[in-house]
Amino acid sequence: MPFVTQLQTVSGPKQARSEQTLRRLLAAAEELIVAKGHRAVSVPEIARRAGSSVGGFYARFRDKNELLRALEERHFLELSARVERLADRSRWTDAPAAVIVEAAVAELVTTTRERRHMIAAFLARALEDPIILAGGLQFRRSVEDRLSALLLTRREEITHPDPPLAIALAIQTAFAIMQQHVLIEETHAGGRTLGDDELQREITTLVLRYVGIEPRRRTAARDRRRP
Repeated sequence: MPFVTQLQTVSGPKQARSEQTLRRLLAAAEELIVAKGHRAVSVPEIARRAGSSVGGFYARFRDKNELLRALEERHFLELSARVERLADRSRWTDAPAAVIVEAAVAELVTTTRERRHMIAAFLARALEDPIILAGGLQFRRSVEDRLSALLLTRREEITHPDPPLAIALAIQTAFAIMQQHVLIEETHAGGRTLGDDELQREITTLVLRYVGIEPRRRTAARDRRRP
């Protein structure tokens, strides 16, 4: 957990031993949430799995919801680092916009698959906790900002009359589809349930068509120059 010392949701540990306890509590909570769902997990259960005590838990968190806020904060810190790598312009020097969109959608679908249990917990609590809701919205806006800045360097490849608007709405739509995918544990469309590969392909097509970017199959020669 490389981001634990950056968390604003909890007081920064003063000693290495205290920091290790915090790491264990967060790890234990995540393991239990993945296994049982956040509503079924109790504070004593988290403390026991972490090799700590209930008192040790409450020395760091006022309640289980504050712990969930810390888990969400850590989650978005980790994902923000991935977004920074994805949106690094030096990575895409000669790549067309379609290749960037494909990579961004692949990252979204992969991350959602890997972390679907925790994302489901955050989405459920966001309906009741404005801080958790704000954290999710802030992260999505940061993704819009970073990817928009990258794609707008290829404005000549975009045919939508308002590229910034189109990119932002396309990102919001992609997020909404994947959030629904998490909440109902599938995406059903066209009379069938879509697997991850098909879902990734269709979201990519949706984004490209709406924003007005030429699909990759028409840019195969340029794609060979992808870094």
